[in-house]
Amino acid sequence: MILNCWEFKKCGSESKKGLGICPAFTETKAHRLNRGKNGGRICWAVTGTHCNGEKQGTYAQKVLLCSDCDFRRKVKDEEGMTFRFIYFKS
Repeated sequence: MILNCWEFKKCGSESKKGLGICPAFTETKAHRLNRGKNGGRICWAVTGTHCNGEKQGTYAQKVLLCSDCDFRRKVKDEEGMTFRFIYFKS
């Protein structure tokens, strides 16, 4: 089953620590990348996500943290040759 990050991590679209709606849930320019809803399957490239209940930084700031993420590995395995590592906002 194809899951978005908020479903896999069981955090929902809104942070439990009052951070508001996670940018992965609202990033429409990333919609359908890696077959996800909005930024839900490319969250490692979305600035300011709320992973593990904490607001994360930019792609450059979280690249090492996210490279070891179980969800990112799952998406990479599921997408195979069509895996998108990053996207560019226009």
